[in-house]
Amino acid sequence: MQNRNLNNIPFWKLALRLGIVFILIVMTIQFFWEWIKTGNLEFFTDAFKNGYWKAYATYRVILATVYGLISAYFLKRNASKK
Repeated sequence: MQNRNLNNIPFWKLALRLGIVFILIVMTIQFFWEWIKTGNLEFFTDAFKNGYWKAYATYRVILATVYGLISAYFLKRNASKK
């Protein structure tokens, strides 16, 4: 991204974009890793048994939020320096 574009994007919007992209990449990598490791897609049903999906989803949202906020902060700071 060019510096002038980063300065025009609101911080929260940038953080949200970065967080969503990050979590999609992490989930894709995890999907393929588990698929290669087990050879089937049963890990999806295991992730959603007995209410484990709540912890699974909460962890992913927290991870994406933290990553998005930190990345947006450093991108905005570097863009304002130039």
